[in-house]
Amino acid sequence: MHKADVLDSRKESTAGRGFLGEKADEYARAYAEETPGGFALRVRRERVLELFDKAGGKVLDVGCGPAEMVQSLLRLDCEFWGLDPSPRMIEICQTRFGELKNTHFVGGEAGQIGFPEAFFDAVLCMGVIDGLKNSGQVIEEMLRVLKPGGTIIISFANRRSPYAQWKKYVFYPALTLKRRILNSGTNNDPILIQRRLFTANEASELLAAAGADVQSVVGYFYNVLVSPLDEIWPAATLWVNKKLEQARDGEPDWLAAGFIVKAHKASR
Repeated sequence: MHKADVLDSRKESTAGRGFLGEKADEYARAYAEETPGGFALRVRRERVLELFDKAGGKVLDVGCGPAEMVQSLLRLDCEFWGLDPSPRMIEICQTRFGELKNTHFVGGEAGQIGFPEAFFDAVLCMGVIDGLKNSGQVIEEMLRVLKPGGTIIISFANRRSPYAQWKKYVFYPALTLKRRILNSGTNNDPILIQRRLFTANEASELLAAAGADVQSVVGYFYNVLVSPLDEIWPAATLWVNKKLEQARDGEPDWLAAGFIVKAHKASR
């Protein structure tokens, strides 16, 4: 990775670190909430586990958050490493799972992973890549620490989704403007950072360019009620989400707010 790319990644991660520290506890609770947001997190986790094929291996979760993947992967006899730039997130991980066998949590950046080459059997990265400008270089770094033939699973925000487009181009800019006005011109909440949207082809090409063979693409979180309607009517939105999830069954079409790509690192 070029030095400029590493510095850019550090800047991006540092910009979000304060947010993560402030919101870490809230994010950790979100997985259990019966809300559209909580459902999106849970169904993403479910789809990732359906794609996972390295039982008994060493697994790195890049941007692990509150380590929601730990219990499921330990049941598959995996050894788990969680990497996150937020000290508070790492503290939550240690409190929840630090005393369990085969769990390790470290602070660090997605663009500069402090592990040797070809160390892991699988690398997971969920809800991270969309916020990085140097996503291609970060994927290369994740593949560097992955063994040849190892599995990499990454989630992306779907450019074809009206829900994702609405949040990026309308809802978040409007909310950013409102907060700037109310806070006298200041707004440091990185949740409103404009995240990149991808098509399935773009995501697959990124992985292929970095040296991975794409195996499958799966959609998740199907939504037709855009913000703030999903927040005004959370129960109705959640009902629709669940019905669409059952009907679409992972089809990566325009209704999916996100999709997950599974690939294998090319063997040498």
